[in-house]
Amino acid sequence: MNDIENLTNEKLYEVLREFLKDYREGSLESKNWPLVVSGVTMAKAGINAYTRMLAMKFPHFCINCICPGSVKTDINHNQGLLSIDEGVENPVRLALLPDDGPSGLFFSMDEVIPF
Repeated sequence: MNDIENLTNEKLYEVLREFLKDYREGSLESKNWPLVVSGVTMAKAGINAYTRMLAMKFPHFCINCICPGSVKTDINHNQGLLSIDEGVENPVRLALLPDDGPSGLFFSMDEVIPF
């Protein structure tokens, strides 16, 4: 999934299908898949790759990925570091970027980081 220039829907689907097959067979470790929260990790990797593919396909749109940080929500039993109001600041900032803003990037809070 790192070769975004040559990644297709079919290739992305194949990687995720192979992960799911190995997960069901209990062979994640032997196939060198992520072991810690592996389903979440692969889902996020897939959506990030797909987002980058969309950014390349539609260059007139501003399409990015974002991790808002560790936000206090029900899903983490409110153990996050940021309040909901703090956590929403950067996703809203990205949503309000001008038409010629950056696209195809991954933001962790307000910082661009490599995939």
